[in-house]
Amino acid sequence: MAQQSLKDAEKLLESGEVVEAKKIFLQNDNNSLAKEYLGDIASFNKNWDEAISYYNELVESHPENAMYNFKLGGAMGMKAYYGSKFQAAMLLGDVKKYLKKAAELDSSHKEARRALVELFMQIPGFLGGSKIIAESYASDLDRLNDVDALLADAYIYKIQEYRDLAKNKYEEAIRVAQRKPELISRNYLNYELGEAAAIYEVQLDAGEKFLKNYIKDYGYKDLKSPAWAYYRLAQIERIRENRQAALAYIEKSLSIDPKFDKALIEKLKIKRL
Repeated sequence: MAQQSLKDAEKLLESGEVVEAKKIFLQNDNNSLAKEYLGDIASFNKNWDEAISYYNELVESHPENAMYNFKLGGAMGMKAYYGSKFQAAMLLGDVKKYLKKAAELDSSHKEARRALVELFMQIPGFLGGSKIIAESYASDLDRLNDVDALLADAYIYKIQEYRDLAKNKYEEAIRVAQRKPELISRNYLNYELGEAAAIYEVQLDAGEKFLKNYIKDYGYKDLKSPAWAYYRLAQIERIRENRQAALAYIEKSLSIDPKFDKALIEKLKIKRL
């Protein structure tokens, strides 16, 4: 009966009925799978402390599980990102610990390596940041997924403010993803590719397609609200000088998040067309 109820909850979650799914998972919170889903739902809702609590319990009971270590490190990283500088400093060691453990436990874990690339590029050297270490994790991705590898390389150039080099890598990632759509192994890659098209003004048709795919397949595993995807679509239409289409997309973004500051600024830009 417990297994059946978990399957019912999974179906609810996949169909976007997060609140109803959570009720069932809470009734089975002694089950590792239910606990993982509860952590995922907390992450989706940006309740980082709650997510950390669930993932920490899973890591304590299954210390050699790469995904649990990745999710714990990721939730801690997001808490550090959104929290104070003091919180970030306190959490940094554990973020590195769990993400590195995930990468060590699973030599094919793409998301852990992408996260480590970003982490080692973001933090200053005196706190353990290192371009060399970031590049080593990026090079691991060459054998795992060409799109992830190119996006990781682009990110390294972006943080170093080598705009042209970053632009070339992002454009190459878009081309590879178009040629080999099977490499888009998780929905969030659709957003990343569409975002790059909008920011760097490259491959706009492809970027539009990726963003629409992201919105269509959006679910509890995705980091960015559809408000962000509509915002990027509005940017693409502004670049094309399609004022009405751009306004329509920015209004969709603001209907989801009326206080979305970037969308509000974008709306002013569009109105000046």
